[in-house]
Amino acid sequence: MRSQTRGYPSVYYRPNEALSMTQTSRGEHQLSSPRAHTIDFGFNERLSVDVRAENVSYIVNPKKMSILHRLGALQLPWEWSDDAVPQQVLEKVSFSVKSGQMLAILGTSGSGKTSLLDVLAGRNDGGGVEGEMFLNGVPWTRQMVRSCSAYVRQDDRLLAHLTVKETLMFVAQLKLPSSFSKEDIEHRVDGVISELGLRHVWDTKIGNEESRGVSGGERRRVSIGIQMLLDPSILFLDEPTSGLDSFTAHSLVETLSKMAQNTRTVLMSIHQPRSDIFELFDLVMILSRGRMVYFGKATEMVPYFTSIGYPCPSLTNPCDYYVDLGTVDPTSDETERETKQTVNKLINNYENLVDQTPREPEELSNLSFPVMSTLNITDQSPGPFRQFSVLFGRCTRNQIEDYMLVLAQFIQALSMSVVVGMIYFRLEKDQQTIRDWFGLMYIIGAMYPYLVILDLIAVYHKERKHLYYELQDGLYGTTPYYFAKVFSEFPLHTFFVVTYTIPVYFLVGFSLDVWVFFRVFALNYLMVYCSRSLAMLSSSLTPTFTMSCFIAQTFFSMYLMSAGFFINLENIFEGLQWVSKVSYLKWGFQGLCQTEISRFNFTCASGDPRQCINTGQQALALYSLNGSSVSDSCLVILASISVYMVLYFIALKFIPQKPHQD
Repeated sequence: MRSQTRGYPSVYYRPNEALSMTQTSRGEHQLSSPRAHTIDFGFNERLSVDVRAENVSYIVNPKKMSILHRLGALQLPWEWSDDAVPQQVLEKVSFSVKSGQMLAILGTSGSGKTSLLDVLAGRNDGGGVEGEMFLNGVPWTRQMVRSCSAYVRQDDRLLAHLTVKETLMFVAQLKLPSSFSKEDIEHRVDGVISELGLRHVWDTKIGNEESRGVSGGERRRVSIGIQMLLDPSILFLDEPTSGLDSFTAHSLVETLSKMAQNTRTVLMSIHQPRSDIFELFDLVMILSRGRMVYFGKATEMVPYFTSIGYPCPSLTNPCDYYVDLGTVDPTSDETERETKQTVNKLINNYENLVDQTPREPEELSNLSFPVMSTLNITDQSPGPFRQFSVLFGRCTRNQIEDYMLVLAQFIQALSMSVVVGMIYFRLEKDQQTIRDWFGLMYIIGAMYPYLVILDLIAVYHKERKHLYYELQDGLYGTTPYYFAKVFSEFPLHTFFVVTYTIPVYFLVGFSLDVWVFFRVFALNYLMVYCSRSLAMLSSSLTPTFTMSCFIAQTFFSMYLMSAGFFINLENIFEGLQWVSKVSYLKWGFQGLCQTEISRFNFTCASGDPRQCINTGQQALALYSLNGSSVSDSCLVILASISVYMVLYFIALKFIPQKPHQD
């Protein structure tokens, strides 16, 4: 981004104070500190920030994707081509919005509305940006705009099982400075709830498609409230009325208009609003394929188009009419040619008007901006331990509140245990049941861990839509999330393994020995958790559920086939014996066999005992499972868990967790 200020006077800074240039009676400039009207929530005064852009252009290459994203999109290698022509998303966009004003950016899909907001907010993902942007006349920087602004996305990213106040409280504890006490945080949350008109639903759960909660408009207000916790000077909103009925949409925009009047600068994209919503806008911009068709006061839009020969028909919504007028219709060659001529005419008329209009001098009183690195909110942001504490509480609460999922997983563990226990009920110890005992140990160590992988990949991919955007917003760091996620899942993991182990243990007739039970439980615990770790890793590597399942099932199948039940370990092809050595299923299977079968004495009905397998140790030798101890098995599985968890952390750290559908 170029940093020229086009001859504007220099601005001097003082920490934690918004400075401005005022003119004395002698024509000299001196520093002053403007007072902005704010609600007392414990912050420094909210700054009055004006936003200006000059000739902003944005170019992206739509097919430039990483290998992981290509695999996630199920692209084949011969489809990996980067020869696409770069796409011009925005071209020479110029405008100015002052504090206290609300700008509505209109246009059809693909017109560049969201891209413009992303560029202004410093959230564009790649691409080339040209032009100049200013905040209070000071050249724009990504750190600067993120320090004084908030961004509300089009779709809601809210946890369904938390109430409105709980949602805001959790975010407030992660966003607000560490110097804030619990009372200060609650005061700030209550203020946001009041400002957004959410008092009547503050103790209602957010809800989702499966469970009833607040309305769509109230959900959108909560999303706005999350971003309002830091009392930003600039508020970006991407189609905030999308999916709302007309009454709710009008009520929401009316709230945003009042927020703008409270010394905020509001910029939103919106798709053909109703006429009563249009009346709430201060400024309107119409984009067509990234180029400006109109920018100016909302009250002057109809007169402007009328003056160039396009009056708005009576009983017609001006937004609908002029957005359609600035849209190219590709349904046929004739309509495309005609509409393209109209659009080009509108663009040329507006550009000629801008070139002929003398530029008004910038008000010197607005040429100010603080040094962002000195803001207390940035310096006093919560540390990793507070982030971990808050995230641990939220993860735990979210798991418990999702009682239908917990119930389903409980029934799955219990039913699987009972089914296996009934099939192998009271298994005898004779020559005909030797293979059955090995089959039992194999099923115990493989069946439930396999089901856990599929369930958890589905859950983790559902969580990606929250994780990606919360990390992008800087709500918390990867490390606090990682440890909070891992530690919060131990209680339920332990509960499900206990549920799975106890029924099958007593139905089959394992040895009534505490030490044997503890070792069986420990091996099951480690194998199931290793499957959980594999699920975490695979779900973090690719953006689609299908590809994550493919990765996890590929490794699981390799481990399953080389575990030593389907083929003797000594008969595995030498080039693939390493798979058996790293297979946690093989080590778990061997550990279970060492725990129980090694203690057995098998009866023999044959007259010649040399034709029989008399002891468990002989059986283990026959299957080549007698080479390691139970402790060796536990250590190898723990090592596998450690490798998967380290790789999971690295994936979280360096691979964007953006969901594929976005």
